[in-house]
Amino acid sequence: MAIFCPQDLKNWTGGSWNRDGGVVGINGFSQDSRRLRSGNMFVALNTEKQDGHDYLCHAKEKGASSALVERWIDSSDLPQLKVPDCEEAFLSMGRGHRLRFRGQVIGISGTCGKTSTKDTLQLLLDSRTCHATSGNFNNLIGVPLTLLQLDLDNHKHAVVEAGINQVGEMRRLASAIVPDLAVITMIGPGHLEGLGSVEKVALEKARLFEDSKTEVIAVFPESCLEHEPFAGFRGKKLVLRRDSVEKEPDEGMIIFDASTETDQTGDTASLRLRRRGYPVAHFPIPVLSPGMTVNLALAVATALEIGVDEEDARQRLASQSPSFLRGQRLELGERTFFVDCYNANPASMADSLSFFHRFSGMKPRLYVIGGMEELGSDSERFHRELGQSLPLRSDDRLVLVGESARPVQDGMDDLDRVDFFNSVEEARSLVDEFKGAVFLKGSREHRLELLVPAVGEDHSNERQC
Repeated sequence: MAIFCPQDLKNWTGGSWNRDGGVVGINGFSQDSRRLRSGNMFVALNTEKQDGHDYLCHAKEKGASSALVERWIDSSDLPQLKVPDCEEAFLSMGRGHRLRFRGQVIGISGTCGKTSTKDTLQLLLDSRTCHATSGNFNNLIGVPLTLLQLDLDNHKHAVVEAGINQVGEMRRLASAIVPDLAVITMIGPGHLEGLGSVEKVALEKARLFEDSKTEVIAVFPESCLEHEPFAGFRGKKLVLRRDSVEKEPDEGMIIFDASTETDQTGDTASLRLRRRGYPVAHFPIPVLSPGMTVNLALAVATALEIGVDEEDARQRLASQSPSFLRGQRLELGERTFFVDCYNANPASMADSLSFFHRFSGMKPRLYVIGGMEELGSDSERFHRELGQSLPLRSDDRLVLVGESARPVQDGMDDLDRVDFFNSVEEARSLVDEFKGAVFLKGSREHRLELLVPAVGEDHSNERQC
């Protein structure tokens, strides 16, 4: 556990202490006074919903050692570090601590697949010595929290997820992360409400490697080359292409393919990957959707580039499983749930549906689809096209949750087997009565996982980027 010196925090932020003589080593940071641990610095963020400066007394009661503030709070006897902007100062703290880290830092972003790729890469790099983003701490607050948790003595690698939904955010995140390698999982229509267009998504995502430092290595799938910020990048890049591994890849290219076999124990899969100058490497992997297979291949390629031994990678992949709410398959009585509802956009929806159709076979199918949020002016079109792509059979049903999902109906010919609900609570009885394969996917705010009896954890307060 890192202990932070008050003088370092002052230097990193350019702030000033009202008194630092009473601060004895700060052992962490929290912007939530309810979850703060004794010895933590309380970060008094001023947001649209609430002003953290109102909670300094509560933070002191919980054991805070100090507070990061934008104005002096005379009613509190906590030592206070005053800065012009707490959010920006917190990013500066994260950057300051990261620059002291002598291990390798891998930044990960993309329209979808960030967390699955991050989790797999942490596994491959050895979870005991690789620090990684926890939960959904991938935004302007989560990234510095992640960086400030780096153990300079025991961690060898850090995998930091960067999520954005506004223009300009990636530049700020990249400045704090300073990645040695930057992995972009894919570019597609996501967070268009704040980013505007797919081309602007590409431009912003590319800032993770363009705005970091000249020696950063960019790792991404070949599909990203359709966008100028990737095709025109002049730094070192590793491009992942799905092709035959029998031929030697070009310089800067990594080739992979994946195959699935069915035996008495069910489906098994293997990943084959070839780097220039190396023989074909084979890895047993779970059966995954096409998009998730690319994410796993990106993680493996990145790990090998860093120097992970192939045999170590094979052994570690043996314990790989889907991340929470991201492609989980659950057998519960007469129902098989496919739970991929942490978030949704058109690309991830299409990928999940292709995998669901593969394993659901001839069972009756219930599609529970929540709205895909933050798609801006194209939202209705994307939802309508989703409806056009759903091949309902005679024993299938479709449940739509949330007002933004309503246009899915406009793309369908047969509405007799379509039900619309405003919330998961309203949809519960229909889902409970269904027998067959159940598909769950929608944006975070719809909390579709609450329809699964075995999944009780509520992530409604998390912000997805």
